[in-house]
Amino acid sequence: MTKEKTLPLDIIKGIQWYLGLPDDFLQDPEAEFDGSFEFVDLEDGVRGLRAISDPTVEDPETSFLERRYSGDEPIQFPLFPSKGLRLKKKIEDWLQEFQKLPYISPYRDFSDLKQQRRDSDVWEKRVVGVLHELLCLFADHAAERRRLRCLRAYLGLPQKFGEAFVRHPHIFYLSLKGKTCCVILKEAYASGSSGIEEHPIRKVRKKYVELMHRSKMMLKDKRDGKVGCGSDGDLVPTLV
Repeated sequence: MTKEKTLPLDIIKGIQWYLGLPDDFLQDPEAEFDGSFEFVDLEDGVRGLRAISDPTVEDPETSFLERRYSGDEPIQFPLFPSKGLRLKKKIEDWLQEFQKLPYISPYRDFSDLKQQRRDSDVWEKRVVGVLHELLCLFADHAAERRRLRCLRAYLGLPQKFGEAFVRHPHIFYLSLKGKTCCVILKEAYASGSSGIEEHPIRKVRKKYVELMHRSKMMLKDKRDGKVGCGSDGDLVPTLV
């Protein structure tokens, strides 16, 4: 999270689809966003959006992982091994030690980490925490990997933060379908094991996709003579 909790509007537009925001979300300069955000002027005439903290709330910024854990034990990432995927013993041992490291919330100041090497395990646990939280916030809990690069400087991520997706196959899944590399949060698609609630806009998108599939099949049936048009123009089955 940026120290000022601010992102330029152009950066937000780049991930607007993933956040499930409507097209006109950033077009109203007078919008107040229920007191949670406000428009601000940045350098060189750039406009930005800044999060407003509620002083009446003791701890308003809590990650998905923090909401589920209590006690003094270090917060660990839920792991979901893929069928047939086995890590080498050396890597499994490293992963166990990695899970025991302190969890650094994406919403907390991490300036004390600057004394650590950027390739250290402590840094990596913060990077994984930021990426985990980011995908939790996205409507489909997935995104094109290249689309996340624009957030690197604003979220305090190292240059090669994308390597975390490869190094943690029990947390993230990389899909190369359609010649596009997409990263998916495995936890969100683990049946009966996820504490991540389905995003409301995702339900709408699923219904839209189902409707498009149905329309495609009905148009195919129409070409084959299996359906005709009713008086209102809708496609209806025909008797054969």
